Amino acid sequence: MHSPHSARIAGLLLLLCGAATAQPQAAPAATPPAPASAAAATAWPAYMPHLSPAPTESAVAATLPPDVAITPPDAALPAAKARFSGVWQGAACAARACDIRIAVESVTASGATVVYAGANEQQPQITDRTQATFAGSEMHARLHTGARLVMRLREGGDELEIAAWRPETRLLLASVLSKQALAPRYARSIERLPTPWVGDDGRAQTLEAVVYRPLGAKGPFPTVVFNHGSTGAGNRPEWFGLTWTSPDIAEYFTAKGWQVVFPQRRGRGKSDGLYDEGFGATRSAGYSCEPARSLPGLDRAIADLDVVMAHLQQRPDVDKARLLIGGVSRGGILSVAYAGTRPAMFLGVVNFVGGWLGDACREAAVAVNRNGFTRGAAFARPTLWLYGEHDAYYLLEHSRASFDAFRAAGGQGRFVGYALPPGQDGHGIHNHPALWQADLDGYMAQVLQPKGRSGLAVGSAPVR
Repeated sequence: MHSPHSARIAGLLLLLCGAATAQPQAAPAATPPAPASAAAATAWPAYMPHLSPAPTESAVAATLPPDVAITPPDAALPAAKARFSGVWQGAACAARACDIRIAVESVTASGATVVYAGANEQQPQITDRTQATFAGSEMHARLHTGARLVMRLREGGDELEIAAWRPETRLLLASVLSKQALAPRYARSIERLPTPWVGDDGRAQTLEAVVYRPLGAKGPFPTVVFNHGSTGAGNRPEWFGLTWTSPDIAEYFTAKGWQVVFPQRRGRGKSDGLYDEGFGATRSAGYSCEPARSLPGLDRAIADLDVVMAHLQQRPDVDKARLLIGGVSRGGILSVAYAGTRPAMFLGVVNFVGGWLGDACREAAVAVNRNGFTRGAAFARPTLWLYGEHDAYYLLEHSRASFDAFRAAGGQGRFVGYALPPGQDGHGIHNHPALWQADLDGYMAQVLQPKGRSGLAVGSAPVR
């Protein structure tokens, strides 16, 4: 049901400005850091080795104060400490939506002066200058909001891992920064797609779409339409306006020569119209568990996709014979359902942690999710379902049962469940390509073969 994207951006806002905006389940938990005097001070997230420095996608750049001055470390200072010196930069938050810069101005044997700058669409610019202390191989700083910032160098000293907690036990963000300028590995543009709808003001409404293309390539491109999820509980309207993409998904497909389109449905991101995908009688209370209210929201999302696909079918940069559809959370179930209603349009469907209602809705979630997924059974080609353990919204057993219902209705596909370390949220596996890349590679290779020759394995794979 829910997408962690908005709440993880809010986690950075909490780090920067101290506002209590993030939901507890949205950020992965971590073991509390040990006192600063400990040699091994921090239990870092298990996924840190899979992270690498990446350019930000924030429309607002983090800017260090003009008085930042890097003092060269003393020649007698051990290299393990001296290499912290300098200006580090990179992305943080889901979808790389936050820009981070850290200047380590002066380093001594005991610590350093650190200047932190962060920015994103929601919080244009925050800076903080503070003193950091060494704790073994790490450097610890306390920001004025009370957040604890921990930094450590990777082997070789040219990449800086950072993590932040507030309070001590709650992980807000984890990222890897670089001293080098970071260039995107794809071309990215924001477009407006026409719709048949007109607003109350009489103006024609359009939908926002973020489009990623291979660098330097010319179309027509095989194209993936990748759909966003929801916004937590649906009771934070300020999150409706956050544009959702996945740079990890974009990098995967553009590296293979594909174009990726992330449409924002009505009322989401910068799209016009009302966001109305299954709210309760009191809209401010968020999404409803009642099927009579929830399922019309799925139908509305399908109508939005019809508009998107009608536009893409007319574009010269789209290879209409090579289309895939996929999505995360509500976008995953939407993709399966939509492919079933338009079975000749796509070569395949990639469903990351899909579902329309979370386990908190109990029997209603079972009914609504099976309704959505079994709509996809009419799609005559194999589908790929990717899920993770410790999902904050869907137990793996719930999702596997939805897959079994899809198969029983005549659908084809393979279900893969990934084992994750305790504390890592399985709802965010799309952010970790190392988990699913091999499975998606195999799926891509086989669905691109002529129909009837794919030989794709179907069924439910063991959790691994």
